[in-house]
Amino acid sequence: MRISKLLAMVLLIAIGSLPPEAPAGTTSNFLVGVNVIGIQKMSEQQQDELIAELQKDGVKVVRTGVGDGFNRFTTKAFAKGIRVVAIVYATMGGSGAHTRPADAALGLHWAAAALTDSDPAKFKTWLSPQLESLESAGVHLAAFELDNEINGPFFNGDFLPAQASGRVLALSDLDNPKDPEGQAISASYRAYLRVLAALKDVRDHSRLNSKTPVISAGLADGGLPGKKPGQRLDGVSIPATLAFMRREGVDQLADGYGVHVYPGGDPKRPIATLYDLLNKDAFSLCTAAKPCWLTEWGFNNNDASCPVDDKTRVQLINTMRGAMAQFAQQGRLAASLYYDWGDHPGTGTTIFRCGALTDAGKLALRPL
Repeated sequence: MRISKLLAMVLLIAIGSLPPEAPAGTTSNFLVGVNVIGIQKMSEQQQDELIAELQKDGVKVVRTGVGDGFNRFTTKAFAKGIRVVAIVYATMGGSGAHTRPADAALGLHWAAAALTDSDPAKFKTWLSPQLESLESAGVHLAAFELDNEINGPFFNGDFLPAQASGRVLALSDLDNPKDPEGQAISASYRAYLRVLAALKDVRDHSRLNSKTPVISAGLADGGLPGKKPGQRLDGVSIPATLAFMRREGVDQLADGYGVHVYPGGDPKRPIATLYDLLNKDAFSLCTAAKPCWLTEWGFNNNDASCPVDDKTRVQLINTMRGAMAQFAQQGRLAASLYYDWGDHPGTGTTIFRCGALTDAGKLALRPL
């Protein structure tokens, strides 16, 4: 039985005050979706079951990485009305000569290829048939996102963990000729932009996806520049990374900037406080001309019970949505992709638990 919109709002407000509805038309093109992980290891049946779950809960956009099983999943999902933000990896086709090995002692549990080993020509040779296969099935992607969290050591092998001092680098560090790590990361960013140009060229010459947005790598939010007490590894702030890339020409190559934010915090924190924090850091360079795409965000809930108690996360997500709505109405934020779907009770940010979408998940995936 359908209830009225007014009654629905009353019920939602009872579990936590929601942000006001956006004025008509201001967020009509705003994308709301969720990350799905592990499709590369799923059987065809598991992929189909996941797609059925997503469709049942009204999901229209998902973000996932290109790899084994990607084309099948994407084609099947598209046929069910679900578009994919495709994470494309800049080092595909690269030499891998300077891949940083795993180092469990530093928390680096997997190897990471160096962006400076990337090869734009071989990248195009790898990507073009992938895209042609999708387009032969009529698939329109939601976006291309080139790589993931390249401003930190977990996904960028050009960082120098042995020289790390627990700092977040600023633009001045990237420009400092006496800072070996800053110089290594600057070189990796320039190599990345050359691959971004190759991706744009493939996109521009595609049959069905020539207007599909190209988004720069979703950047990890490690805070503003400076030393971080208790931190061993280094990173680069989101504003510093984007400022460097804008100076090097990213705005001629990308339609928007990928960013990741995991705000944590007090569920009683006001929307205005969270807005100010985002505006000074992760969203500071978002503009109406080049909006940010929030391709990962979320809040932890480690309750392992079934059904899960999600009241606190509902409050946190209410606040986050209130802040996001302001950026969206300004045209500075184009998408919200929650991290992640999953079915892992008691493990972090997942919203599909105990065989159902949680209350927090329903709110996170509600149109903004």
